[in-house]
Amino acid sequence: MAFNLFPKPGKGGAAQRKLELADVPTVSGQSDSGVGSRRTPSDTEMGNWAPQAGRIEVDESTALGPSLENAALMFAHGNATAATAALAHALDTSERSLPMVWMCLFDLYARGADRTAFEELALKFVVQFERSAPAWDELCPTHMGATATANQMLRAKPKSLLRGDLTDPQAPVVAALTEAAKRKGGPAPRFDLDIVDLDSVSDICGTLLAGSLAALRRRGSVIGIRGLESTLRRLATPLQSGTRSHKGQWYLVLELLQWSGNINDFEDRAVDFAVTFEISPPSLESLTPEQRSVLSKKADDGVLAEDALVDDQVVWAGELKGTDNPCLRQITVDAVTTNPVVIDMKRVLCIDFVCGGGIANAFTRLMAQAIDVRVIGASPIVQTLLQLTGVPATLFVRAS
Repeated sequence: MAFNLFPKPGKGGAAQRKLELADVPTVSGQSDSGVGSRRTPSDTEMGNWAPQAGRIEVDESTALGPSLENAALMFAHGNATAATAALAHALDTSERSLPMVWMCLFDLYARGADRTAFEELALKFVVQFERSAPAWDELCPTHMGATATANQMLRAKPKSLLRGDLTDPQAPVVAALTEAAKRKGGPAPRFDLDIVDLDSVSDICGTLLAGSLAALRRRGSVIGIRGLESTLRRLATPLQSGTRSHKGQWYLVLELLQWSGNINDFEDRAVDFAVTFEISPPSLESLTPEQRSVLSKKADDGVLAEDALVDDQVVWAGELKGTDNPCLRQITVDAVTTNPVVIDMKRVLCIDFVCGGGIANAFTRLMAQAIDVRVIGASPIVQTLLQLTGVPATLFVRAS
């Protein structure tokens, strides 16, 4: 017995009704074809180039067009000429609405020292987007500081941040200081430790911090501590002689008093500690001349000299290539000492795709540990390559 799987609708059924399009009212001043008066290339004073007809919709999304992706890959493989040609061609396609296409082309013209092409593109940019174009001095390699020797790597001194009520012994700064204290051999590490907003510590955090700082101090490490005096007063206030509580905070206060060089206060607090917990307090130990010299740089209330405070970023320079590039070892979970981690890429000349993928993976691991990442100073073409490897566009911020 045969079955009709696709029965035809009966006559007059709903399926037989034709779809009718409503008439579209004609806008005054337009022809029947819907095309109004538009400026032709001859209407401009820029040769045969004209902006997209009608109202320009600038796509501010983070999506990368195919020409932009291809240009980033070609640049990563060292073919800046082909990358430039790909982006120049993209201006004749729908990708002309993507501001990043223009910014990368500005970047490549600046790298190639083609100021004439740069200025011609700037005129077209103003017409296209009705806003100012970037200046030559903003993108030329000399201004960016990108004249660094290839593969030159710079590492700024970490400025560790401790703030609020510290209760997590796995916090990045606590873990970094603990790890640094355990290392043997090599030069003593240098730190800038910012505790100006530290309010309290749990017993375990205070004990870990005090032990790590003591080990580093004995090893000869130079640690500039911002907010030392005011934070000492704040941490010491709840510590009462005879009240057996906040033991970890007691240890941290005694250690910070050693770093402050305040012998009288240390001895008074050491006696109170012995009376309260009925155990011997830590011994008073002398600072090295270099460690004492950091204290003399305080402007007021433990604020360090400006040159010590600005070194709170990981600074990269030159060409970053390969899976074993030193830059990747600087952004592991164990290596970072700040949250957020700020990566300064103003001096980066280029990044190949393999290293870019390693950077993206490292950033992902940091963010999985609730460590924020901020990238400053990356040029447009470098930023595009990193986005292509998986770095979120939200991590890139303008350098102040």
